[in-house]
Amino acid sequence: MTTAPIWRSVQEVPSDLGATAVSIGNYDGVHRGHRYVLSQLVGHAEARSLKPVALTFWPHPRHVMGIPGEPPLLTGQADRDRLLLLAGMHGVLDLEFTREFAMHSPEDFVRIFMVEGLGVRTVVLGEDALFGRANAGTIDTMRELGRRYDFEVITVADLGPEGTDGGRISSSAIREALLQGEVREAAGMLGRFHTVTEVVHRGHQRGRELGFPTANLGPEPAGLVPADGVYAGHLTVVEQHPDHADVPPLTGAPATISIGTNPTFTIAGRPRRTVEAYVHDDHDLELYGDTVRLEFVDFQRPTLKFDSAEALVEQMHLDVEVTRRTLGAGTVGAPPTG
Repeated sequence: MTTAPIWRSVQEVPSDLGATAVSIGNYDGVHRGHRYVLSQLVGHAEARSLKPVALTFWPHPRHVMGIPGEPPLLTGQADRDRLLLLAGMHGVLDLEFTREFAMHSPEDFVRIFMVEGLGVRTVVLGEDALFGRANAGTIDTMRELGRRYDFEVITVADLGPEGTDGGRISSSAIREALLQGEVREAAGMLGRFHTVTEVVHRGHQRGRELGFPTANLGPEPAGLVPADGVYAGHLTVVEQHPDHADVPPLTGAPATISIGTNPTFTIAGRPRRTVEAYVHDDHDLELYGDTVRLEFVDFQRPTLKFDSAEALVEQMHLDVEVTRRTLGAGTVGAPPTG
């Protein structure tokens, strides 16, 4: 379990934090490219007896500033911060990004949030990092401010995963893979399986009637929902409803996940896209009101419309068997999300 702190303002940062090494970014997805920069931050911090801290923002600046072409985010805020802590951060300063916040000049941003707020002594940044009002701050700006406020600036080459020269990893490339249902390819770039998180809601109970009770996610999962289809994956309960406190929470339970509009049962109107997961071998499972994290391991098949409920049930049995084989074979060599 991660226990390092997440601060939502500089006022929450403890006065006895001590000197820090800091990196700045949105870190959407906390993919392998991000983690290479963070690993360099941790290494430089340890060499200098500093505490590594990630300085990040929520919501995404594009959303707040109304910039056209705002992309869907790979991760929700809680999962993004959790992944930053798992990357070795002593703490995460996660600041609310507002239009007022965006007006800080590069120097005010550094002085208020990094020098006075975090006691920064070392800054580790990618070569193309920008900061401050209208992204006016560059690496050269940061170096000048470092001389003024007595901290060093270290740049990390824009390399591929774990510092290789295998090509730059970007959130946009991962996003495109997920929107095509290519969750295995996305996992290779993320260095982990992609996840979405949401509270379990009551659905139409069709799965239970068919012998496959499912956990139906609410309408706004945190994290990018992949393309419609059936997937092999896992389900983890991250926060239980108080009524379920006496039941051990599931962790990494094998699950067959379905995304789509349930075309077999859609009669009229505009169908709602749903995300639901069948947890294997536990038909009495009660998850309503729990917050769960779904982990996508592999794509199995596209969404289909069946002529009868019986034909659908037959296919669901096949889907579960494919999931069992996939998870048993470990077809994606990505590390667990923690």
